[in-house]
Amino acid sequence: MKLSKLEVLVNFGFCQDPFDGPAFETADQIRIRRIIGLAVRSRAMVSIIGERGIGKSEAVKAALDALNARLVMVRPADKERLLISDIEQEMIYALGDDPPRRGKVVRTEQLRRTVGDASRKQEVVLVIEEAHRLHGQTLRSLKTLRELDWLGKSKLFSVILVGQSDPTNKPGVAEVRLRTDSVSMHGLSEKEAGHYLQMTVGAVFSDEAAAEVARQPGASNFLDLQQLLINSMGRALAAGRERVEAEDICENKTQKRTLPARKVGPPAKKDMSEAVRSVLSKRNGEAQPPAAQAAG
Repeated sequence: MKLSKLEVLVNFGFCQDPFDGPAFETADQIRIRRIIGLAVRSRAMVSIIGERGIGKSEAVKAALDALNARLVMVRPADKERLLISDIEQEMIYALGDDPPRRGKVVRTEQLRRTVGDASRKQEVVLVIEEAHRLHGQTLRSLKTLRELDWLGKSKLFSVILVGQSDPTNKPGVAEVRLRTDSVSMHGLSEKEAGHYLQMTVGAVFSDEAAAEVARQPGASNFLDLQQLLINSMGRALAAGRERVEAEDICENKTQKRTLPARKVGPPAKKDMSEAVRSVLSKRNGEAQPPAAQAAG
């Protein structure tokens, strides 16, 4: 029986999800903060790339929070069908007081005035998440949109594309690629993974187990690291322990451990529910369930 994440946390005595909230500035986030800061001041177009769970959204959010900028967040449910008209309308809603007008020519002029006025007061930043799903035509139109000018000034806003892969690598968008800086995120270092563990569930991990976790390939990704920690805690519970040891980290290592041979019968396998009850009894100071009496 495999326990869920919340079951594992409850059985280890956590009153709330330790992964919900704790944050620290990683080397990736420092890089992204500096790059986005320069991109916004230069009104450039930049693509932030990284696998799911590596911390793209958090890094971009932290970078933008440090800037005094007007943000336009585009988060449609269907990115493949996102049109440039959808982006234009979102910008008008976010930056202006009037609703978007009908008609492409009239709306373009409204957008020019709205973005131009806003950019004279603050830097305007257009953020598109899951940008790897954008259609090539939308990307080409986005490049044209950035060429709008107002009162003799062009490049009225900056663009930040956030995705799992570089959207500008799609066929037919070579010109967009030439005008976009692509930045890849590297993930957590071994030291950062160890620090994250200590901030979250370090109280129930031995030093050896913590070091073993930080060395695992999946530890560079926040989501994968969380799953690794929960799985390790679950194996410790299954063994009836209140603390995670190094042998609990890698499932293959656990499976390869050999038990001493018994003279009679196969080795007994400890029931998961019995092991969990044993751990809870130790924590609550209750007496252990008595072992079965031997016959004879």
